[in-house]
Amino acid sequence: MKNILIIGAGNAGETLASEILTSDDNNEYNILCFLDDDINKREVNINHHSIKVKGKVKDIEHIIKHYKDNNTDIEEIIIAIPTLKQKELLEILDIIYPTGIRYKILPGFFEIIKGNASIKDIRNLEPSDLLGREEIGFDEKEISEYYKDKTILVTGGGGSIGSELVRQLITLPVKKVMALDNSESAVHNLIMSLNDRNNEKHKHKFMYIISNVRDYVKVDKILKEEKPDIIFHAAAHKHLPFMESYPEEAIKNNILATENIATLAIKNNIKNFVFISTDKAVRPTSLMGASKRICERMIMSLSHEQNNTAFKITRFGNVLGSSGSVIPVFEKQIREGKALTVTHPEMVRFFMSIREAARLVIKACTLNDGIIFTLDMGKPVKILDLAKNMLKMYGLTEKDIPIIFTGIREGEKLYEEILMDDETLIPSQYKKLFIAKDSVKCLTPEERKVMIDAFDIASLDADKETIKMLMRKYIEEYTG
Repeated sequence: MKNILIIGAGNAGETLASEILTSDDNNEYNILCFLDDDINKREVNINHHSIKVKGKVKDIEHIIKHYKDNNTDIEEIIIAIPTLKQKELLEILDIIYPTGIRYKILPGFFEIIKGNASIKDIRNLEPSDLLGREEIGFDEKEISEYYKDKTILVTGGGGSIGSELVRQLITLPVKKVMALDNSESAVHNLIMSLNDRNNEKHKHKFMYIISNVRDYVKVDKILKEEKPDIIFHAAAHKHLPFMESYPEEAIKNNILATENIATLAIKNNIKNFVFISTDKAVRPTSLMGASKRICERMIMSLSHEQNNTAFKITRFGNVLGSSGSVIPVFEKQIREGKALTVTHPEMVRFFMSIREAARLVIKACTLNDGIIFTLDMGKPVKILDLAKNMLKMYGLTEKDIPIIFTGIREGEKLYEEILMDDETLIPSQYKKLFIAKDSVKCLTPEERKVMIDAFDIASLDADKETIKMLMRKYIEEYTG
């Protein structure tokens, strides 16, 4: 068994310790002591066990030496303070790093309600822990009834957001969750992720489909046979530099594919359709962002012209850890000992974890008011600060691995926005989830057809300037 030290003798730490001491499944941890900065906490009493609070966090080296002198090594440190702010967490990490002892964290209140901490919640520190913001909760009790016995289709189901949607949806009382993706490897990775002990009991609800969402005939057949109650449309090209180089692919996979699946949803009487958008669709400067704004306008137009399908749009900032995002890039550079590359020292972004992004989408679907839903993203984060904190998370400094600036890329902004100028936010029934009122001019069915035909032809010609001209025609605020 590992000898561990728990930082935090509050409700979460105490409940965690209780499970470790009383669980029949625990053969991993032996608690030596607690550390807590509250001088009034002397010991924690659990089921006839008394565990001492040996001191404050700053005393950690002294505590380690004390145990070592008594032939006992502390093998792991668990941080069990769900309310930690970013600054406080970084200060604790500064104290832990020199010890060389492995550490893990008990996540925030979104996973631990009222001190209901569990061994299974202990995990390695993640970049999302460095954001300094509390993630939104799942509110499972509130949404379970809505999802009961529902059949759900997730396009792009093997992607970063799509796969997390699948993993969270199968934990709800749904009938079936289908992941549609044209990437074999992405679907294989999703299947492998469902083999862990947390997902094992839900796997029977899962089904995969290898298909391209642009295949009208096949998708129509799937919708007729499977009759999903909800479609989450997450399939998209999202890598900004790639779409600047190949804008025709942004048209095909974002605009034309969305028009395809959305019109098929109406044709097959699908009750709910949720489109995954991005903050880059707000006053877009990139072709990727512009393509998503075209999709938003199309979805809002379809919503107004019929009553068969309820359309919703979820819009949020950068997702930590998703493919192509800055975090995996930093992690790879750190592992390889290469310099961290930041485009500009003043570059800022809104961030959220993949878990949180999926929760926003899942909860937004249950709401009846509004079409565009967005999250209170908190304060934007400087990419430079994130790079420095990533180094700190690995116990490194800029002396070990430097940070270099590479310059802003084509179509990139120094900062992102969540709202258009004429949009206003209205609180929803869920914490931090808001309804955005967008006054966009909807297209008539005839105007939409003309637009789609024009983009279709432009995608075949693959002429960047023609595509940009079309974007400006249909999105006045596009400045690319």
